[in-house]
Amino acid sequence: MFAIPLSMALATAAHAAPAGAITRAQVLARANYWIKKHVYYSQSSSFQGYRRDCSGFVSMAWKLRGSYTSSSIISCARGITWNRLKPGDAVRRPGHVEIFGGWKNKRRRQFWALEESQSGKPALRRVKTFKGGYMALRLRGIVDGGVTLPDPPVSVPSPVPPVPAPGVEPTAVPSILSVEPSATP
Repeated sequence: MFAIPLSMALATAAHAAPAGAITRAQVLARANYWIKKHVYYSQSSSFQGYRRDCSGFVSMAWKLRGSYTSSSIISCARGITWNRLKPGDAVRRPGHVEIFGGWKNKRRRQFWALEESQSGKPALRRVKTFKGGYMALRLRGIVDGGVTLPDPPVSVPSPVPPVPAPGVEPTAVPSILSVEPSATP
């Protein structure tokens, strides 16, 4: 019989793809849940079992078994070309990772990012401009179901106001970004 050392088994389990499939709609619902709850950024605190930083946010949205780092989250995903990005995928650059919410413009230079990004600030959604050094990631096992995606180029209606102060609900949120969770993630 073949025996695997415990440390190797634990390391392998920590970086395995998630056990159950998750849909793009579920990813967006989970990300929007933290945004709606105004979960504040912290590298030392957690919320519902996930660290409250950028990679903890993506780990939570992807329903991984724990909080990965912006470097180790690659082990749960595969790199894709920029033009294949779909809502629920991730965008990574050294030291930061965020959920891709869709394209803001037809030229595919601006996109909606759902993220935890700054100490003292809550999770938010905002428009970002594509820059060199970004990497597109797709969670292994993600399912397209649950989100109606337009034919390329993917665009998201605009304008969307910035996320308001805690306790104030946004007035106009694109439907692709406002998937409500059916239950607490």
